[in-house]
Amino acid sequence: MSRSCFLLAPLVLLAGVGGCANRERDFAQISKAGLAHSLYVDTVQAQAIPPAGWTRDPLRKSPRHTHEVWRSPTGHTAYGVMHFALPFPVGPDLALWAFLREMQKKQGEAKLISQTDDPALPGIRFIAEGGPYMIRVNLITSGWDGWAVYAGTLRNQPIDEKELDLAERAREYTVTGIGSSRPKKPG
Repeated sequence: MSRSCFLLAPLVLLAGVGGCANRERDFAQISKAGLAHSLYVDTVQAQAIPPAGWTRDPLRKSPRHTHEVWRSPTGHTAYGVMHFALPFPVGPDLALWAFLREMQKKQGEAKLISQTDDPALPGIRFIAEGGPYMIRVNLITSGWDGWAVYAGTLRNQPIDEKELDLAERAREYTVTGIGSSRPKKPG
């Protein structure tokens, strides 16, 4: 086994992706796809892969969540990862309800546009509008933790399709749950 395969093995196991050769090819595609190198972001307990050249905002934090955001050069598109603590282990359906409720409080509105269960996440893919934003989210729960990984655009600006494509690719390559510090309760 090559050194790079040995180093990638734990990430492959966490991501549920089989085969080191496939994962190396995926990382080569990431670089060609305009995404930066993968980086572990402890604040959100995820392996993030922001688009190359995008600017990282200051950390947003509350007692219930942490939120990392990278903005495109135009400022009209964002890639973000939110980690939130759950009061008890719940599935993504209940987490979506709470997410939209919080969005309503913070943005003044939360309109669910579409929702699709995706066992491959495992979680829910959804699109929502709230305040100035439209977000395309992968919502994942695991034990006492949840993540919302998204590609967002400003509703009052034209969508830059290239930027949105980069943000969506970054969202798809993000691996959540790495280094989760909260104990998993036996179930």
